[in-house]
Amino acid sequence: MSHTSPTAIRSMLKDARMEIDWDDDHKSIYSHEHLRMECPCADCRGHTPDQAKVITGKENVHARHIEIIGNYAIRIEFDDGHGTGLYTFSSLRDALCQCPDCLTQ
Repeated sequence: MSHTSPTAIRSMLKDARMEIDWDDDHKSIYSHEHLRMECPCADCRGHTPDQAKVITGKENVHARHIEIIGNYAIRIEFDDGHGTGLYTFSSLRDALCQCPDCLTQ
């Protein structure tokens, strides 16, 4: 698990993606669709694995607002009205990154 912090967070609405520069010089890339489908909130993930929902049909969703929460997470408000999940920096850096390097690991 990484203990890095973001140095910059950019959301590109036209490309429906978000980029994060990390203090270890890694640059993460995420599609808004991927982030929405991987929402970590209790409504999407449930309180147990049996309660988790399969999120689909989010190909055209866009992040509307990104808010930094303390020193550990961001909250993303999507244009489909969803915005309760907190994406921890460690999950964004270690599990959700879609950059070419991370996708080949």
